[in-house]
Amino acid sequence: MTKLDAWMGDSKDDRWLAEQIGSSRSQASRIRRGASRPSPEKAFKIEQITRGKVKAADLLTSPQHSEAA
Repeated sequence: MTKLDAWMGDSKDDRWLAEQIGSSRSQASRIRRGASRPSPEKAFKIEQITRGKVKAADLLTSPQHSEAA
């Protein structure tokens, strides 16, 4: 589980994330799961919408999966 996935929990879905960052639902899903890295612009947007709980720097570096999975 990624930090973004944990932050989103059950209350937000990939469609919501896609609308917030201006991407497709499938791209948002890959970013959420850590299967792909967002562009720097999308990473900073995610940091903004999570109010700093998910850092852009964390999204732009790998690995994205937490050790406690």
